[in-house]
Amino acid sequence: MQVDPSSVKAAFQQRAEESGGKLFGCWRSMVGLGIGRDEGIAMTAWADESSARAAAAPGAPVTDCERQILNATVRPVTDDAPTYEGVYVFRWFDVPVAEWQIFCDLSNTAWPSMESAFDANICGFWRHADTAAPDSKTLLLTRYADLSVWEASRWWNKPVAVAEADQALSRFRNRNELIDATIAYPALPIFN
Repeated sequence: MQVDPSSVKAAFQQRAEESGGKLFGCWRSMVGLGIGRDEGIAMTAWADESSARAAAAPGAPVTDCERQILNATVRPVTDDAPTYEGVYVFRWFDVPVAEWQIFCDLSNTAWPSMESAFDANICGFWRHADTAAPDSKTLLLTRYADLSVWEASRWWNKPVAVAEADQALSRFRNRNELIDATIAYPALPIFN
């Protein structure tokens, strides 16, 4: 059954607002890459963690979904939805909790150079609230103009044409040493 992405987004927005939250954004499948064709991602923002947990409790308005409680770290600095056209990549990282602050610092100091060198925007960096030490789980949301920009920005591709990205790429190489596992899901934004 074909479902209009705009109506899905409107439903999530209404449900979040009725529960005291705010829709941060909605994304849909790229069909054939990442999430399934009948799947999507909706992110909401809440005044506090207890409000988010109440909205995610069994019997809450949204059913048949996987819920994650995340805490924003260095980004986003507001709960305004990202508005950039392009491909959004939801990338999960498993990093030992003892290494997490170094992982965060390497990421945060590398992003400005990356964003100036590539058509990319770091939209958010959240820690999973329910992952217990010695583990940690982090979600990075990055917008790329398209998948070719994602590929060009990989440190292992050694993008020599982008000299200003050298320091960022070095930090990403160092950050990679801290990661136990990572997986990425590209998706397209639903703006209307």
